[in-house]
Amino acid sequence: MIVQSDSIIGGVVFFFVIAVSVLMLVAAVLCLPGREFRFAGKILGCWSAFAAAYIALTMIVSVLMPQRVVNPGEAYCADIWCISIQSVSKTRLGQDVAYKANVRIFSDASRVKTSAKGASLYLVDERGRRFALVSDPSVTPFDTELNPGQSVNTSLTFLAAADSQQLFIKGDEPNGPSLWLGKLAIGYDSALLHRPTLLRVQ
Repeated sequence: MIVQSDSIIGGVVFFFVIAVSVLMLVAAVLCLPGREFRFAGKILGCWSAFAAAYIALTMIVSVLMPQRVVNPGEAYCADIWCISIQSVSKTRLGQDVAYKANVRIFSDASRVKTSAKGASLYLVDERGRRFALVSDPSVTPFDTELNPGQSVNTSLTFLAAADSQQLFIKGDEPNGPSLWLGKLAIGYDSALLHRPTLLRVQ
């Protein structure tokens, strides 16, 4: 099973909202040469109410949607970049435990290259504690650039507290236009108030 970070319906609605917004703003601008300021103000007022209602709907859907958890053997795709945990091993190291997740990283694209460049991965436990990815120069980096349809096998190692009962891999996307646009797309992982998808390690 593949879990997607976005929503087809949410994407369609988002682009419809953008198209309507552009038309309303263009109509308001076209009123200015004829000094139809009152009518332009009404258009902008309607646009403001429309935008506020859409943002409120985005947040309501985000709050009501249950948080998704991807189990080992399943795949998670952030747009066209995908990852699947194949197996997990752990080694006790004093007060901590080293978790090594063997993962498959692959591209769901048909034409363009993709990578997770600029993103960061870390573990979180049931208490919200974060554990950073341990640098390992002997393995293929998770943010390696992939050709369309390409896949690579690598491993991710984290050092977590021994008393952690549940552990999940989370990721932070790099800042950019796509991240900020995603905040306004209904059902997207990056949408306002949306709880991010978790990859179960333990």
